[in-house]
Amino acid sequence: MSERVSSINLKFAAHHAPEMKVIPSSKWVLYGTDKDWRNRYPDYLIDLYNTSAKHGAIVRGKVDYIVGRGLKVKKDGLNTIKEAETQDFIKSMDLDRLLDQVALDVELFNGAAIEVIYNSTRKKIAKLSHVSFNKCRLDKDGKVVYYSADGWKKSQPDNVDVIPTFNVNTPAEKSILYLKVYDPTKAVYPLPSYIGAIPYIELDGEIANFHLNGIKNGFMAGTIINFFNGQPTEEDKEKIEQQIIDKFGGSDNANKVLLTFNDTKEQGPEINQLSGNDLDKRFDILNRTVEKEIFTGHRIVDPALFGIKPEGIFATRNQIRDSYELFQKTYVQARQAFILDAFNNLAGVNGVPKNIDIEQTEPIAQEFSEMTLVSVMTRNEIRERVGLPPLEEQPTTPTDAQFSSQESDIRLAQRFAECGIPINQNQIVGAHHFTAYTSLDDMDAREGELMAYGFSDAAFDMAVLDALKRNPSMGMSEIAMTLKTTIEAVQAAVNRSIGSGYLELQITDVIGAMQRVAKVTNAGETALKAVKPLSTSFGIAYRYVLGAGVSGPEVMDTTRDFCREMVRLSKSRVWTQADITRISLSEDRNVWQRRGGFWTRRGTNDTTHYCRHAWERVLIQK
Repeated sequence: MSERVSSINLKFAAHHAPEMKVIPSSKWVLYGTDKDWRNRYPDYLIDLYNTSAKHGAIVRGKVDYIVGRGLKVKKDGLNTIKEAETQDFIKSMDLDRLLDQVALDVELFNGAAIEVIYNSTRKKIAKLSHVSFNKCRLDKDGKVVYYSADGWKKSQPDNVDVIPTFNVNTPAEKSILYLKVYDPTKAVYPLPSYIGAIPYIELDGEIANFHLNGIKNGFMAGTIINFFNGQPTEEDKEKIEQQIIDKFGGSDNANKVLLTFNDTKEQGPEINQLSGNDLDKRFDILNRTVEKEIFTGHRIVDPALFGIKPEGIFATRNQIRDSYELFQKTYVQARQAFILDAFNNLAGVNGVPKNIDIEQTEPIAQEFSEMTLVSVMTRNEIRERVGLPPLEEQPTTPTDAQFSSQESDIRLAQRFAECGIPINQNQIVGAHHFTAYTSLDDMDAREGELMAYGFSDAAFDMAVLDALKRNPSMGMSEIAMTLKTTIEAVQAAVNRSIGSGYLELQITDVIGAMQRVAKVTNAGETALKAVKPLSTSFGIAYRYVLGAGVSGPEVMDTTRDFCREMVRLSKSRVWTQADITRISLSEDRNVWQRRGGFWTRRGTNDTTHYCRHAWERVLIQK
């Protein structure tokens, strides 16, 4: 008769979404029915936050992006009084602090709780306070909050406060505004946005625990145990299984020594190594998988945004800037809108304008060349940059001494006559006036709006599409720099190409890290062959002409010598940005801004430090 071989199938715990259940013995709906975390699913989420380093860093990073630089008042359509009322509401209710607390709860639980206390007349809100979300439970109709200050470790806590949920139509002295992000699958409690990644988040903490205890215990014990003492009953098998799991299972018992005590060798168990001594390496491989899945669950396309550097990937400033803008638009703005909707509705109860907004975190600034910087900076800003003290401020009211002297005007005009690009009018493809430079972006980026691709959106779109075909992982900042345009213009071109079916944005794995790449579709390939970008034999230059909206002849009797000569030169000559900036610096006069001198508009007291003339930007064929 053949010997029987019996085995036990050791079962591993599987993660399931929490069950939200109403039971007869409780007035509240249970927030999870799992044995270890019964009615305490929010506490379980807090435990994950505290034990998984990767998950914790992402949650904290998300909160920082959502909170931004704090609350502000949108001034659109507000007079001074209403603006002050809104600012006072933010300050008196300590909304900046509440924003931090609510943002963290929303990221942990996909919900938050705010205590609302009315004044004695119940006409206005007197106070708003944060309430610990993990201590709140709801009835099945969502009209009553059961709050346990001691938590819900007991099935029936000793002290439970019954508080109505906030209802603007039936104001109570004290109520709780219970916020939750909409989820079509659950009617009572919210589920976290990262629900799909929870098994990997839990595993992340276990991996760290495994390595810690492996070092403490100093031994590897991945084994199979064969007993040779006959066939126990099923009940005995289960007892043996539980004893082994309790004593040796889990990451807390990693690498412990297993000792057996027997009368003879024949009576003892046979212990065989299954994994060898490379289990730590297997955990390292698993760790990379866990990292990727956590990022995916959190919808993170660039871990560098959260201070996590993927192995083998060196993120450039442009890549991080692109990732920041993408994350802001696809995630942060929606979370901010959820919180702001609640804050503004509460402000509306007090008759305060619903103009509360969040000041966004500044993205990584783009670096500019010295030529660009000095072209948009004042003289004292330049001196400050190089460590020199500021010069005495010029008086704001123009005097005769401030007007360009004839000698200075002629010398300045002569400098322009000695440089520039001689052209004929047939070389000018297009021209337009532009707003004076007001930011560091303008001087370089605005030129690219015309450079190389003229006035055709289609031609420019194809240029962006061609750049992404050659380098699918090329960042939008890098494309903007290459084409000498703005990031916004590149983003608009990408959106048009996606809408036309020419381009798809995908997330791929590059050396163990996720990265966004662009894929030109077959339709895009066909479009690239059919529509060619304009030749790059075009350039941007400037000429001196009558300003936009200014009437009258180009030159009058009162026209200053500088303007008179520059208008004449501009009939057959244009100048580059570098030409104008260089002359401005050498003559200690910002010709971009001041130009011909002060001008008082006829019939008004409106005096400007520039004259009737302005620089006009032109697209020329070289």
